Amino acid sequence: MTRFTKILLAGVALAASGSIVRAADLTEPVGPVVVETNGGFYLGSVSSLTFLDDTSFAAGGARVSTDYDVGYYSGVRAGYSFGDMGYVSPRVELEVGYGNASVDNHRVSGVGAIRSIDSFGDATTIQGYVNGYLDIPLGGQLSAITPYVGGGVGVMNLELRRQGVAGVATLMDDDDTRFAYHLDAGVGINIQELGLFTNVALLTNTTFDIGYRFTAADNFSFTARDGSRSETDFRSHAVIVGFRKSF
Repeated sequence: MTRFTKILLAGVALAASGSIVRAADLTEPVGPVVVETNGGFYLGSVSSLTFLDDTSFAAGGARVSTDYDVGYYSGVRAGYSFGDMGYVSPRVELEVGYGNASVDNHRVSGVGAIRSIDSFGDATTIQGYVNGYLDIPLGGQLSAITPYVGGGVGVMNLELRRQGVAGVATLMDDDDTRFAYHLDAGVGINIQELGLFTNVALLTNTTFDIGYRFTAADNFSFTARDGSRSETDFRSHAVIVGFRKSF
């Protein structure tokens, strides 16, 4: 065998071994694909302008219905997002907050309204909920905007605080606690994905919410200053804003 032949055979063998290695690499099992999600824990707040429906109570043998000015609600929340699951991204959270609405006027037995200047008092609430939401990612050019729907169940303490009429007296000053729920719908907005405040570290992973909330609780029992007992329901509509910062 000539020297040239030996060199040629060695080259062929080397090329063949390289092909075998490459073939082995191609057939090597591929590990599981890791899909990134946007889930995780978050902290946040929620605030609202609240439009409270009338409440009522019995006093002095009459029924007193109360109309309220625009009120407010402020709460804090802590939750967990499970990340993208198909077309939705579910999350759960705990919320606790405080609300207040001042009396505008009282109407006695539906006959007529006592002037606002003569009516006084407040309706205050302490509310606590377990909430659940479904975020609906839009993706593409609308990825910064995420609609959501959901609500919560929990308890509400409602106090009809020092409600009365000037020149008469405080007619009602009592509180009660009942089961409560709320239904929400709105949108979450990631400001930095819109290209705003991109250099503000505080806003990283922060979503601002704006939406609508309906809150309800039934059969609060109250005792007026004269001993009259009665029940009333709570209903409110609210424009809510808030934020969620993920960690």
